[in-house]
Amino acid sequence: MAMAWTLRGVGLVVVCAALGVACSDDGTTTGQTSDNSAGSTGGQTTAPATDTTPGTTTMTATATDGGSATDASGSTGSPTTGVVPMCGDGAVDAGEECDDGNTDDTDACTNACKNAVCGDSIVQAMVEECDDGNMADTDMCVMGCKNAKCGDGFVLMGMEQCDDGNMSDADMCTTMCKTPTCMDMAKNGSESDVDCGGMCMAKCAAGKMCTVGADCASGFCSMNVCAVAPSCKAIKTANPMAANGVYTLDPDGNGPVMPFQAYCEMTIDGGGWTLALKADGAKATFFFDAALWTDANTFQPQFPDLDRNEAKLQSFMSVAFTDVLIGLESPIGAMGPLVLKTQKLTVAKASLAAMFMGNVYTATMIGRNAWKALQTNSSLQANCNREGFNSLPAGVGNSRARIGIVSNQEADCNSPDSYIGIGNGNIAPCGPAPARSVGNVAGCTPDNGDKNLPAFGVVFVR
Repeated sequence: MAMAWTLRGVGLVVVCAALGVACSDDGTTTGQTSDNSAGSTGGQTTAPATDTTPGTTTMTATATDGGSATDASGSTGSPTTGVVPMCGDGAVDAGEECDDGNTDDTDACTNACKNAVCGDSIVQAMVEECDDGNMADTDMCVMGCKNAKCGDGFVLMGMEQCDDGNMSDADMCTTMCKTPTCMDMAKNGSESDVDCGGMCMAKCAAGKMCTVGADCASGFCSMNVCAVAPSCKAIKTANPMAANGVYTLDPDGNGPVMPFQAYCEMTIDGGGWTLALKADGAKATFFFDAALWTDANTFQPQFPDLDRNEAKLQSFMSVAFTDVLIGLESPIGAMGPLVLKTQKLTVAKASLAAMFMGNVYTATMIGRNAWKALQTNSSLQANCNREGFNSLPAGVGNSRARIGIVSNQEADCNSPDSYIGIGNGNIAPCGPAPARSVGNVAGCTPDNGDKNLPAFGVVFVR
């Protein structure tokens, strides 16, 4: 079948060449083509081509011999208009999320005509810092397609020990994304000062920052600064959880008395007791008339702990009090911690030295039975029962006690023959020898028979 084609518009030469026809000068092209199908008559066909859209060629084929228009393959079709859809043509076709008509793969529409998203392995300009195509937050590109950095809240594997998402050194992750230690030369974590206090075993020295007494080597925190406490009571008040032990004390602050060490008893009767004296009843060091009771000298201050070494500490001269705690161990132990029975005496003084100076008697009122309870199997005479500090009878050579009770079988206190206490002196002719500086001696019909019971005594003040 012969076909005549008329073609106009853009791409005329290309179309003519493709069809194998000759183009006329006026834009009308007439060509002959052979129909290889059986029954073809070889008639002429004219095809006008009309340009209806810029850049688009529309072809209409008309069979002039009454036959059908066929293509080169022999198929018969309807008139066709348009171009083949493709990504990048600027039109959103079926199967495309977008089509911006460009080849820029870093804008909002990728070259695959997909909307750009974090995790598509394409770094979107001005929006994403990175895009590694995964959802892991432990590598160099984290959530939101941001470059990993210290402080982003994600722990970078192999690079960071921690990352709490802030820039504070006051918590458990430093601004370098490192776990704080007590040897990193920086104040971090729960430390109250550089590498001390808080979580650190090392305690802060005087003058360093603190929040509680436990932060300080002195055990005392005053106005958030480690200081030397004036007494064990001050330590206990500042830190109710303070433990028993030896502490450094400085009752007069910047005064002439140098800081010294003393044992603090933090459990008995609310704690806060400062050790002042330790005396061994098997020795003569602290008999009633010993100068150590009234002078300002210390004795063996190198033994401030609660042990069986005799000592008169600086606290004897320096710590004011409203209570005194005495304790006796009887029988005296050979090793291990002291096993004490204690009694509290309510009395106020500027110091123990001030209490004993002048030998002025100061009464207490805990009662005969309380004194006897300090020693198992103790004994006293029935009468007098003069108790307190500086119990010094008028008669020369009679029983006496710096801290304790003296008794007599007679209804007066001029000639007592028995005592229980610390800093005792003398025995009456009927009392069993020897005299005991600390403990219980009783004769002349005491209530539990004659006794001579040495004890180890301690004196605390608060």
